Amino acid sequence: MFLERIEIVGFRGINRLSLMLDDNTVLLGENAWGKSSLLDAMTFLLAPEQTLYRFETRDFHFPPGDEAAKERHLQIIFTFCEKDIGHAHLPRYRHLSPLWSKGEDNLSRIHYCCEGELEDDGTVCTWRRFLDANGNALHLHHIDQLVRALIRIHPVLRLRDARFIRRLRPSSLTDHLPADNEALAQQLDQLTRELVRNPQKLTNSELRQGLAAMQQLLEHYFAEQGSQVAGPRRHRHTREPQAWRSLDSINRMIAEPNSRSMRLILLGMFSTLLQARGNVKLDPHARPLLLVEDPETRLHPIMLSVAWSLLNQMPLQRITTTNSSELVSLVPVEHVCRLVRESARVATYRLGPRGLSPEDGRRIAFHIRFNRPSSLFARCWLLVEGETEVWLLNELARQCGYHFEAEGIRVIEFAQCGLRPLLKFARRMGIEWHALVDGDEAGKKYANTVRSLLDNHEDNERDRLTALPAPDMEHFMYKEGFSAVYHRVAAVPLKVQMPVRKVIIKAVHRASKPDLAIEVAMQAGEWGVDSVPPLLKKMFSRVIWLARGRAD
Repeated sequence: MFLERIEIVGFRGINRLSLMLDDNTVLLGENAWGKSSLLDAMTFLLAPEQTLYRFETRDFHFPPGDEAAKERHLQIIFTFCEKDIGHAHLPRYRHLSPLWSKGEDNLSRIHYCCEGELEDDGTVCTWRRFLDANGNALHLHHIDQLVRALIRIHPVLRLRDARFIRRLRPSSLTDHLPADNEALAQQLDQLTRELVRNPQKLTNSELRQGLAAMQQLLEHYFAEQGSQVAGPRRHRHTREPQAWRSLDSINRMIAEPNSRSMRLILLGMFSTLLQARGNVKLDPHARPLLLVEDPETRLHPIMLSVAWSLLNQMPLQRITTTNSSELVSLVPVEHVCRLVRESARVATYRLGPRGLSPEDGRRIAFHIRFNRPSSLFARCWLLVEGETEVWLLNELARQCGYHFEAEGIRVIEFAQCGLRPLLKFARRMGIEWHALVDGDEAGKKYANTVRSLLDNHEDNERDRLTALPAPDMEHFMYKEGFSAVYHRVAAVPLKVQMPVRKVIIKAVHRASKPDLAIEVAMQAGEWGVDSVPPLLKKMFSRVIWLARGRAD
């Protein structure tokens, strides 16, 4: 069983949100766009605490700066789904048998709904119920007891410390372990305390002892994981071989020479994982869902890669929030989900099950994920044909008073990747976009590609496309008053009669296209904003408008 979907209405910073999840979901979103509220909802309602959470006045949503408009009702629905048909009948789910509802895909699901009502006198009421596939309440007794049974099987553990090292509460490592493993846990507890106080003072011998204890506990954990699916009901998603392969990968990482930093991170991470639940005993059959907040903080990119690789070995469902382009570059784009605050909701954008074609996926992985991962955080892409435009447009926009970095605009050359895959990807991921194309034959084909993807009901061509009235940017800028720059670089006096094309070719041969773009930008800086071509000024204004439509 895994958490398949979360639906939220009126909770804290979220007016409305519907989010689909998979085994590994990485959330991107600007400040105040709902990430923390989402994690809070999951933590409060699904954490393995002794008492069930009751909503408070501060949990009700209100528009920023207008607390008087606070909502009076909130609702959160968690949908859990079996991994495969028949999975719901496994022995570990026997206490949940009254809760399952069959969907149209023949998979069984549990819909857990928690609602709050804010009364006029300030009191808050909290209700819990389970729903059928049509959203109707199931008639059940002992609702709270069933909720606790659900949380025992699928608790949420929130890892708040980005370094995976935090101070431990007394006995937090030993509460849920078998008696024969308590000594190992106490040993790991003591070593981890030393690790927290001063990791450099931990001797190599102590570190080896701690890792040996951790490995034995991991073996117990993975053995429990593998034992859950038994007999003839074993299905194609069984994790037992994968679990043991993961343990083997961890062991090989530990065995690498010169890997002290890696070992420290692993020991700290594992200790944090064990104690994140507080002092509540976890069920041996529990499948925790890990909430990992900003794991990149204070970690060198190399160590971040190590930590992320280790997290990936854990056979647990995971939701990670991050502001790190280095971390995003480690994640397949299919697992990335962007949260975007809109007027009536917090929208979620991800590729989802449709994904991309293999060819488009390869292009996007290379062009965006590996080489430009920070562009996934942008509000708007300005797509241009080559490097010349990247150098020139960023500088000309700055001279016009537009700071693309602060506005969330990223200038991306598309010739190497192809325009169509980038446009499809941007639309699917909720990133606004505008394309600048040349006026030559290739540029006309690019313009037709843009037009073919426009939504007639929502898109206006002027919002999405700027076509140069010249074969390329060099010819355009030459005709827009910068001919002296090209003649100077080409070492051809202005008074010499020579076709524009030849002047530009000579200038490119003596410098390069990017160097020419820099020369033009520097000259525009000397001449002032009035020298910037009106066509580009209009485009800058339009791109800024698109980006600010995605701002808070």
